[in-house]
Amino acid sequence: MINSLSIKNYALIDDLNLEFGAGFIVITGETGSGKSILLEAMELLAGARADMSAVRSGSAICSISGSFTYQNAEISAFLDELGIPVEDNTVVIRRVIESAEGRSKAFINDAPVNVSTLQTLGRKLINFHSQDEKYELNSPQNQLAFLDSRIDENAPRLAKAASVYEEISELKRELESLNLSEAERERKMDLYSFQIEEINQADLRSGDEEKIAAELPALKNAEKISEVCALTDSLLYSGDNPVLSQLSKVQKNIENLISLGTPAQEALSLVQQSYYQIDETRREIEDIAAKTDINPQTLNAALEREELIKKMKKKYGRDISEILQYRDKIQKEFEALNNSEGNIKNIEAAIEEKTSLLTALSAEISEARKKEAANLCGYVKDELAELDIPNAVFEISFDKKPLSASGFDKIEFMFCANKGEEILPLRNCASGGEMSRVMLALELSSRLNADQTAVFDEIDAGTGGKAGGKIGKKLETLSKEKQVFSVTHLAQVCAFSDSHIKIYKDDNDLRTRTKAEILPPQEHIKEIARMISGEQVTESALSHAKNLIGLSKTEKR
Repeated sequence: MINSLSIKNYALIDDLNLEFGAGFIVITGETGSGKSILLEAMELLAGARADMSAVRSGSAICSISGSFTYQNAEISAFLDELGIPVEDNTVVIRRVIESAEGRSKAFINDAPVNVSTLQTLGRKLINFHSQDEKYELNSPQNQLAFLDSRIDENAPRLAKAASVYEEISELKRELESLNLSEAERERKMDLYSFQIEEINQADLRSGDEEKIAAELPALKNAEKISEVCALTDSLLYSGDNPVLSQLSKVQKNIENLISLGTPAQEALSLVQQSYYQIDETRREIEDIAAKTDINPQTLNAALEREELIKKMKKKYGRDISEILQYRDKIQKEFEALNNSEGNIKNIEAAIEEKTSLLTALSAEISEARKKEAANLCGYVKDELAELDIPNAVFEISFDKKPLSASGFDKIEFMFCANKGEEILPLRNCASGGEMSRVMLALELSSRLNADQTAVFDEIDAGTGGKAGGKIGKKLETLSKEKQVFSVTHLAQVCAFSDSHIKIYKDDNDLRTRTKAEILPPQEHIKEIARMISGEQVTESALSHAKNLIGLSKTEKR
């Protein structure tokens, strides 16, 4: 559910902060007051495309943020996969639109995300229903997903079907690569043979690059290294007045001091250690000099090896490991092409076997869908009768499509509101009010997701007071399972609400602003009375408003 909404510098809103509770929340206001702005802000939090022109005039940036709580394990898993930390199952979504930069940014718990990621989360948190039904059930594909969501036993079947379908697709790709003309097959085999031979002749081994990188500096500077070693040896041992000779004299002098009664044993120990360490240093330098190779052929061989590895990387992979993996891959493809006739038969047999398995799975999935479709149609028809469309016909047509990851069913929600009329696809024949009521009936029939707030935009449009009361009652029923928002113009719907938001315009300071307030009980009554009688709220309208609220409370019990 949505806990709070904050909007700054969006359209006619300069600064708006609202907090929401559970239950049924209505949004009312005069035409043009800005009710749609509030819904657009919610849509942005659900990943809708940002319009740069929506930034309030005179402002460079607008921001919209909302706090949501949830219990759905799918949402937790999704956020874990993104690496976004969450506390107390609460997530804060924020959108920032920068008009000067011409861009928008999205954040989940202050972690930047792209809009497609936000859309994935948004669909799990909010379900929008408008008369043009922008978000849900506006295509056969979404209708199929809706039907499948009601069938628990189909979930493992669909997962298996998707896996088998991917296996078939991979086999078909292999088959396509083998079903070449003889000339094309020979061309590919020649190419693979050349590449395999070239990589094999390079004799690449793991660690070659690192080894050459470590050896080359010493090979390139061999003469200088040899010169420095000779100079160092001269200073320590073989030159005029070498260090070791001088230290030996120092040692004898300190020994003389000790013989003369001076306590210089510590000094003697230190000079002896220095002598041994410098002598060891000399031996190390001799060893370095002995290992230094001033052979130009060795250097050239290393440079050539370095260039060969660069050439192989440029042609076959980013590193030696990737080059060897590529060789192994084309070796398999070469062998498959070389034995293409037998492989083609094996792959065709495998495709046939997997296709039979997918067909059987799809038949099970389809049978379960048809069974559930009958239940759903009966439920929706009953709900529509209670929503003042007594002659409604709601059916789900089944047709076959080519096998896919979702089986072979192609479905369409079919609808007819009036007795004797032709039943047609729902998206093509329902009026705005009828479409909204069908969507409400489907919401009521679904496996209710308590984490997914339902938002209805003028679901009661085109209906009268009698139907409005029934819609209000159904929305209140739905709100027992999930948070429900509804933009409405009918007092009969408002009477069933748990919370009432009034949208209005303020023209103070020579500037128009859209504002909103959550009405206390008395103002709730007055607003319903205004909806009944117009701007002049009469005592009769107030009495009628109180009666509507009283009747709704009776029906809620």
